[in-house]
Amino acid sequence: MFVFVVDKDRLWRHFQKDPALFAYHIGDLDDFFFGDCQWAASYTTKRHPIIEDVILIYNGLKVPTVLAFGVTERFPDLVKETLDILPDRFHCHFQSACGDVFRSRYREEPLGAHYKMRLEKLSPAPDGLHEARITSLDESHLPALTDLYARAYPNNYFMPRMLRTGRYRGLWQDGRLVASAGVHVVSDQYAIATLGNIATDPEYRGRGFGRQVTWALTRELHDEGKLVCLNVRADNAPAIRCYEQIGFAVAHTYQEATFISKA
Repeated sequence: MFVFVVDKDRLWRHFQKDPALFAYHIGDLDDFFFGDCQWAASYTTKRHPIIEDVILIYNGLKVPTVLAFGVTERFPDLVKETLDILPDRFHCHFQSACGDVFRSRYREEPLGAHYKMRLEKLSPAPDGLHEARITSLDESHLPALTDLYARAYPNNYFMPRMLRTGRYRGLWQDGRLVASAGVHVVSDQYAIATLGNIATDPEYRGRGFGRQVTWALTRELHDEGKLVCLNVRADNAPAIRCYEQIGFAVAHTYQEATFISKA
């Protein structure tokens, strides 16, 4: 039977088994995110039990998010055990092996296969890098950023409070915010960051602006000694090519979907 865990050190030790797979989990151990998390874990039956697998339920968004990634063949059993505590509707990142367990109780709205990528070796600066036009974004820039996302990335998962992390960068052209890169999670304590909310104004695509602003933020995080990861749709060839040019490589494939209770 699963138990809820609040011991950060014990969770962190488990996630070190595969930091790229658990990049979001590690970032969510930070105090900035931890209060919105529930961690349901199974344990080994050894004399001194250790965590075997974990499911993360994140409640910091309008629609809760469930991260279902395991490292043992018994992980689908943990997923089955936790079905009773899951919300009626949630966004889910999951391994294919446990998809049928969710589908036994929930209707699925598939969002396709995705890649988890990790920075392997940071590339040199992109040609034509306009560093003078890349600035840090804070809450005063929220109107410009919201406008950019409405044009370029209308269905993204952006929480305005993430601007308080100081880890959002924007590239400006003709007095207009035309590209941005930020983070979904970041932690100095756990030396991790996952990039997110990366967007380029449709009118300015093809000029390398997205790659420039993403490279600039990645370099900053990399120079601080952080493991830098990101998620991307497996069929988004232009984005994948951009990330590979920066120095990212695919580490894992997983599925995303919205699940809605059949009851």
